[in-house]
Amino acid sequence: MSQRLPAGVFAAGLTPFQSDLRVTPHALAQHTQRLLDQGCDGVLLFGTTGEGLSLSVEERLSGLDAVLSAGVAAERLLVGTGALALPDALDLTREATERGVGGVLVLPPFHFRQISSEGLFRFYDRLIQGVGHADLRLYFYHFPELSGVPIPFDLMQRLRSAYPDQIAGIKDSSGEWDHTEALCHHFPDLQVFSGTERLLLRVLEAGGDGCISATANVTAPVAAAVRARWQAGDDPTSTQETLTDLRTAFAPLPTIPALKMVLSQYLKAPQWTPVRPPLAPLTDEEEDAVMDVLDQLKATPLLQDFGA
Repeated sequence: MSQRLPAGVFAAGLTPFQSDLRVTPHALAQHTQRLLDQGCDGVLLFGTTGEGLSLSVEERLSGLDAVLSAGVAAERLLVGTGALALPDALDLTREATERGVGGVLVLPPFHFRQISSEGLFRFYDRLIQGVGHADLRLYFYHFPELSGVPIPFDLMQRLRSAYPDQIAGIKDSSGEWDHTEALCHHFPDLQVFSGTERLLLRVLEAGGDGCISATANVTAPVAAAVRARWQAGDDPTSTQETLTDLRTAFAPLPTIPALKMVLSQYLKAPQWTPVRPPLAPLTDEEEDAVMDVLDQLKATPLLQDFGA
């Protein structure tokens, strides 16, 4: 198999909008490079945190082009190409693959409930066949709390057997350690990423590849330090505890607007705060809570230079 994504820490990148809710390509490219400079091994564009399903096919592709034009290495990008309509998913996946990205993250279509394993197989089979590209590297997006459509192990095995060079891995956003651990053990030849950095060290110890996390937008240096210390044979337990505490601090908050507010404060860039409907701006009470989290971030030694 040709090169897949690098292992390690991926931020599920935020997408900046102008006041009229158009994507701001320059700010998107800057933020993506900033995350790599702060220790991320790669960045997911247009996943859940990036409000990808609120963006059109054209918006996602133009945003990707802006990032690539800014000099970001394509192989360090994972691109969310899931869509409700198969033709849209096909177009996004084909175009992203032709641009040389490290992989595509494909959420299953979720407008029908209780989709059978056969129905899911037909979706991914048609997608892979339609893209028809040897360099396609597809990562499943298991997020049943959001989509209502889990990715069963038998489906993964069936597709892996049919397309051994195209099925590359999975992002497990179930938040359930038993499920993530089972993925690591059942699919040692696939890349397994947790959807939360709370499980980063445990994933690495179980033979998985790392995490793809929303809060890595603001905790990337800490997450990178956990992996670096683990690789060096040092004890990363205390760093992982710090990372877990920071992730937990965001748990009661609306994740995407809260992270955007933190980023706008760090960067002194109020244009980072808009979210696209159906998301809503923070309430005054939520903003106060975010400021408390911001103080916690500022007090974290590894984050002292975050906004530089």
